[in-house]
Amino acid sequence: MTKPEAQKAKGRCLCGAVSFEVANAFEKLFLCSCDHCRQITGSAFASNLFVDAREFDWLAGTEEIVRFQVTGRDISKSFCRICGSGVPWPNGDGTKMIVPAGALSGPVNTAERMRIFASEQPEWASGLEHIPTYATFPKTEG
Repeated sequence: MTKPEAQKAKGRCLCGAVSFEVANAFEKLFLCSCDHCRQITGSAFASNLFVDAREFDWLAGTEEIVRFQVTGRDISKSFCRICGSGVPWPNGDGTKMIVPAGALSGPVNTAERMRIFASEQPEWASGLEHIPTYATFPKTEG
């Protein structure tokens, strides 16, 4: 009996120049608050999904991808040279693709989710579940 093919998830950069598809069966979702991930994303944490590289395909725009490698670490940032959006990149040995979760459209199926390097999370990112939330940009006075 053959294994059923996993449903595909599609993703792209903001401007659409770079696009890809991947099996929507991710091994892990890491929300990483380490110093490097915060700097490389400009946010409280990076949201990266890990999948077997054989389950990943570029659809368009690989010539528009720029990659920055942190010296001495297996930490990279790949992005579209046109719009600057983060796009997937291979891990150090090329066996996995690391997919920025925000680059995907639609729901994501992941086996395991975890927050890592939480000890490096900035104080301003603590307790976010207690602040007001809005469906859109809030109206302001003035």
